[in-house]
Amino acid sequence: MQLTVVGSSDAFNAAGRGHSCFLLEGDGVGPLMVDFGATALAALKRLGRDPGELEGIAITHLHGDHIGGLAFLLIDLMFNAIRTRPLTVVGPVGTREALDEGLRVAYRDLADFAKPYEIQVQELEPGQAGSLAGAAVRAFPADHMDPPDRPLCLQIEGPTGKTVGFSGDTTMNDGLLAVAKGADLLVAECSRVRPPCGRHCTWEDWQRVLPTLATERVLFTHLNEEVRDASAELLAQAPPGKDLQFAEDGLVLKV
Repeated sequence: MQLTVVGSSDAFNAAGRGHSCFLLEGDGVGPLMVDFGATALAALKRLGRDPGELEGIAITHLHGDHIGGLAFLLIDLMFNAIRTRPLTVVGPVGTREALDEGLRVAYRDLADFAKPYEIQVQELEPGQAGSLAGAAVRAFPADHMDPPDRPLCLQIEGPTGKTVGFSGDTTMNDGLLAVAKGADLLVAECSRVRPPCGRHCTWEDWQRVLPTLATERVLFTHLNEEVRDASAELLAQAPPGKDLQFAEDGLVLKV
């Protein structure tokens, strides 16, 4: 499979980068997006990609830097790159309501227009599995929001067995460590170098778990300016035997 970093920043567009989101495709998978924040549609088009080619979208949680661009995508597919085949969205409980509310806030007069395509929503709770654009999607618990929200870490496995894990936003928790297990690549947030960082992961958190992490390849994302500026120094501190990178908008990786 191939992973393209469509955006690599935190919620604040640190260092002028786009909200963290990813394009995954190949080996019978996708193309699909993982998360679709407020900057995602513009970033996807800057990469020369047609949003109409997307076969699905996976959502880790219902914060604006992860779902805020969906209203603009839905409108694009209604009136610009007009879509007629279904669009599948897999996400946590509340995804359908969030899609409807987001579209209504952004385009109240168009929210009730008949769409030329069907939106098929699969809502997953931690421990459940679904399917999306040729891939199996497994949901694990993230620690980022209070109930009734149920944020997710996700594992996406293609038909050849290649697997990519996505942390979404979370503290260092059992769900994130489980997503890393068996993943050929873990896409993991590293929002700051050190606490305080709210319910997010920091480089100091990763330093503690990297020696025993059950995957050898990690791409850090959701970066603030301090992490990005210190990336070379941080990599020099990493334990041996790990293939670590810090994400940059437009980076392409083979999995």
